[in-house]
Amino acid sequence: MDFPETAPAIGDDSNIHSRKIRFEPAVRNRMGNLANPELIKWLACPVCGGNLSESVKRIKCTHCGADYEIRGGIPLCYPPGMNFSHLQEEENLARMMKSNEPRPIERFNSRQWDRFKQEFWRMVGANVASPPKSFINIGSGYDVGFVPFERQGHAFINFDMVYEMLETLQRDFGAKSCVGGDVNRLPFKKGCFDYAVCVDLIHHESNKILNLLQSFRDLLKPGGTLFLADPNAWGMFQMAKSILLPKPLHRILRKTYHQIKRSTHRPADYEFSTNVWHVKGLLQRLGFTDIRVYENGAYPYIGETRFRIYEFFSRYEFVRKYHNYHYVLSAVRSW
Repeated sequence: MDFPETAPAIGDDSNIHSRKIRFEPAVRNRMGNLANPELIKWLACPVCGGNLSESVKRIKCTHCGADYEIRGGIPLCYPPGMNFSHLQEEENLARMMKSNEPRPIERFNSRQWDRFKQEFWRMVGANVASPPKSFINIGSGYDVGFVPFERQGHAFINFDMVYEMLETLQRDFGAKSCVGGDVNRLPFKKGCFDYAVCVDLIHHESNKILNLLQSFRDLLKPGGTLFLADPNAWGMFQMAKSILLPKPLHRILRKTYHQIKRSTHRPADYEFSTNVWHVKGLLQRLGFTDIRVYENGAYPYIGETRFRIYEFFSRYEFVRKYHNYHYVLSAVRSW
């Protein structure tokens, strides 16, 4: 039985991940403080929601007094009580993703990841108004999809738990605004973003999806749009085990499979694919409107032979939307 890996990969629509972008001197000279001083207007204390003020190498809450490190110009807003074992596991996954070149058998899957990211960011771009607008990418990982939006004049914040990922985006790709923290206690002011993006994250917190989606909604201005993509429990090659296997058995079999296969990117025990129908229902419950599901043609982690099977059935729009490895949707905050 095939248990696909769910860790994200870099991909974009202009091959910019193959080259580096030089830091602006003004950013380099501020490395003891925030790399982008404008970040402070979006940040809020993850403990109490209070305003934050900047000092050398720290930011401090003006309400409760909690303070947070600034490392390499990036604020690390980790709240007290955060699950640091979860952080350590995500850091280990990040290092594996960065250090391992794909084996020949994995190169097809890697190209599928790139294709998916191209399709996703093209869809986002097609649904975005003229700049300047504000974006938050929740769980950005190594994704460089922000670059075209920054070049167009949008304010784009990359948020992730893992500092090394954010450091890479800032150092190698010129990301202007990066923030570290816990997705369960987002360190941002409510109602301050025009767009929220979340790719391949909510399956990492599969027991807290409603709370996550509510926090994403709260970040948006009324009329703001959430762009969401996640591994699909009802994908063509996911459905059987999603229906037949209880999570504890699924977890054991998946772990054994990846040990035998010696996979370079193994899913963590807490990761489980999500259900597009369930997520749509939760978004409606939270007051989102104009919920749209989009087609996508890529299908990572099944290999070329099984991809041809999917490709045959993907002649049907329903399959391209609802039985892909990923579902992709947008939803508008109505209030």
